Amino acid sequence: MTAATLPATEKKLLKVLHIGVANRGVWPLEKCNASTGFASHALCDVSDAALESAREKTGLPTSAVFKDVKTAMRDGGADVAIACVPTMLHVPMAKLALDAGLPILIEKGMAPDWASAQDLANTTRQKQGKVAVAQNYRYFGVERTTWHAVNDQTSPYYLGPVHLVQYNQNRVRPEVRTLNYPFASVWDMSCHHFDNLLSWFGPMKEMTAQSWKATWSPYEHDNNTMAHIAFENGTTCQYLHTHDAARSTLDVQLHGERGALIRTGDTLTFNQRPLEQFGLRDIVDVKHVEAHGESDLLRDFYAYVVDDIEPGVSVFKNLETMAACEMMVRSITGHRTVQRSKLNV
Repeated sequence: MTAATLPATEKKLLKVLHIGVANRGVWPLEKCNASTGFASHALCDVSDAALESAREKTGLPTSAVFKDVKTAMRDGGADVAIACVPTMLHVPMAKLALDAGLPILIEKGMAPDWASAQDLANTTRQKQGKVAVAQNYRYFGVERTTWHAVNDQTSPYYLGPVHLVQYNQNRVRPEVRTLNYPFASVWDMSCHHFDNLLSWFGPMKEMTAQSWKATWSPYEHDNNTMAHIAFENGTTCQYLHTHDAARSTLDVQLHGERGALIRTGDTLTFNQRPLEQFGLRDIVDVKHVEAHGESDLLRDFYAYVVDDIEPGVSVFKNLETMAACEMMVRSITGHRTVQRSKLNV
């Protein structure tokens, strides 16, 4: 569960075409550097103001600025593309890159629906291209520390078999913005949570879910979800995600044979499992393992492009995350439990 090592100094920097350079498009401008193996080379956006701000940040000339993405891919001279555009555009953008022969890193979520996700994976395979998804949460210190607590028996916080997980995130999102399509909160945000859960516990077996929205919600479609999730390894998860919250909170609890790992915000604590009725053991603060977030993500993308080392965020492996989203959607719309084995891949 470690990112690829830093690119060797003798390896060339990959020239990046940045597609979408505002909002979530800012982080690649900041982190594409010699330490991650990339160099900003061209910029593409529909906004003149965003392009000018990105050009000032990167120091690129006006000749490196494009308004049309097809022209940028054809004439930009880049080795790879990084696209930070709305979720609805991820699959079309990735297909344009595949047609242009460019490896591409697209923002999460991979797609706004299951059919599009499968289509992109199939197209990538047919064209023998390389597409990765910026599921950056798995590269953060809290998530990596949790991975070790679940999977690394040498960790001082090793939990042993985990029987119960509670994963709750409440978010204050009173502006719909681009989350205006059916189950947008699932495909755009729950994909992060499902990617974490899959990286910790492996394949899901089944899911039973429901959705709702507040009577005063500005969203046209339901934007709050909850689910009961069963994993193939026996772990059970109670999941909750809301956008109509009045206070943002994040609470993740893992209860295992050896102890409990509790996350509140970005704080982790651990205690051994008591053996007496209603017992309690010392609660200790957990030091996060070293992690570098999006920089580690970029290093994995670099290793994928240069050394053909497929990361856990490749379009093929991320298909399981999309399958989890589809299980939730089918369960909500069909009012039934959905099994992973029944989804067509």
